[in-house]
Amino acid sequence: MEQKPKSREEILAAIKAKADAIRAQRAVPGEQAAAAPAAAAAVETPVSSLNAAGRPAGKPQNAKVRARGTVTMGVEIRAERTEDENIKKLLGGLGAYLSPLTAGAWQLDYRYYQEAKTRLQQAGYEIEDEVYTGRPLTDWTPHRGGWSKVED
Repeated sequence: MEQKPKSREEILAAIKAKADAIRAQRAVPGEQAAAAPAAAAAVETPVSSLNAAGRPAGKPQNAKVRARGTVTMGVEIRAERTEDENIKKLLGGLGAYLSPLTAGAWQLDYRYYQEAKTRLQQAGYEIEDEVYTGRPLTDWTPHRGGWSKVED
């Protein structure tokens, strides 16, 4: 038996009914409440070469992070190994990389430390700055030559 082609109005009515069904499904309160905590736990992260899809960083399992200055104008960021994926997502765009010299430490240029600290704090990490040569990490500025002592 041959099927009669649907008229334009029938096709539009079917599309409208399908769209209404999708809207109604999205409006179910129970499903929205279940999705809200998952969205709140994730931190929006910038897209970088190490996080090309822009996947959000998850909630930290071990929130303690130590930042320590180095002789090579860098900052070593140390965290538990379980946090490596989050740190890669958060700091990969700033040029952070796993240090080949110090196992388990992420290396970052001093110029980007303040931005890195901001991103880590927004993600829920607690940063402990270690003093290097008598100067806190937050006193370092690229305009004053890094760790050199320039009198004002």
